Amino acid sequence: MFSKQEQWSWIKIECARGRTTRQCHQGLQEACGESALPYRTVSRWVKAFNEGRQNVADMRRPGRPSVSEEEVYAVTALLDSDRCHTIRELARETGLAHTTVLHILKEHLGMRKIASRWVPHDLTEMQKWLQYDAARNHLERYEREGEAFLRRIITLDETWAKSYEPQLFNWRHYGSPQKSKVRQNPSNVKVMVILVYDCDGVILMHTVPRQQTVSVQYYCSFLEHNLRPALRKKRRHFLQNPPIILQDSARLHAAQAVADLFNRWGWEVLYHPPFSPDLSPCDFDLIPKLKEPLRGIHFRTVPEILQAVDRSIRTTNTTGTAKGILRLPHHWQWVLHDAGDYIEGQ
Repeated sequence: MFSKQEQWSWIKIECARGRTTRQCHQGLQEACGESALPYRTVSRWVKAFNEGRQNVADMRRPGRPSVSEEEVYAVTALLDSDRCHTIRELARETGLAHTTVLHILKEHLGMRKIASRWVPHDLTEMQKWLQYDAARNHLERYEREGEAFLRRIITLDETWAKSYEPQLFNWRHYGSPQKSKVRQNPSNVKVMVILVYDCDGVILMHTVPRQQTVSVQYYCSFLEHNLRPALRKKRRHFLQNPPIILQDSARLHAAQAVADLFNRWGWEVLYHPPFSPDLSPCDFDLIPKLKEPLRGIHFRTVPEILQAVDRSIRTTNTTGTAKGILRLPHHWQWVLHDAGDYIEGQ
């Protein structure tokens, strides 16, 4: 396979040798097959080079989003912290135009929406293989160790709790009038929380201070001064039988300092492949259940948001509905069935 720019460069060389448009097009077809540039495109480039053009890069067209590496990184960093961001929220947080954010998501990051989260538009064969291999290894271990393996797992993740979580859908009678959609004004009333839970429910909800970036240093401090004391108090059995940590592959979680901390404590980290929300209980189970009671309600202050989240956590623990870790074997089986691709509709 030859890229467009490689073909343009070849056309430039052939023009310097005096080749015609038809000769250039025939040469490309012989070398590139079906991926060869169409005749009209070859003709346009031959004409441009014969008229003195030197640059083989595509010219920037009017209206085309101008995107820098810093802007792509800013969007990527926000998605690393919470893949449930809407395009409007990403635009507000980064100061970019709505169309620029959409361009970054689709053209630069190759992402799409699935189950209200941004994921790669098409997993590469390597990414599918990593998901498949992880699911197979975890399922084999589960078959050897049984439920005791699942009960050692502690999973954690960060998410934004916002002043308003829109309803995902509403029931209507056939023929009933469509509900008007009112544009929501941007609000900075939100708070990031770190959630930790196991098979017995939510262990800890940690509130990240406003204006505080969850850096590697901050995350390590949270693990040492918040998570470990919570386990000593609420899950004392982990003192004799160390937990297995399940977290996604965000750069923050995969940092060497974090790995060194877990190694020093003798805690195992369960491998989690990149771009795998289907294998993260926080993504497919806990966070959606905690946010469901908050949908459609406007909160004016951060304390109101935290009170609502705390009520939702207490309800979840009382009813025992957060069973994502116990459902992991089913998700591993689904991933194997789908050959490592995303689980649609689950």
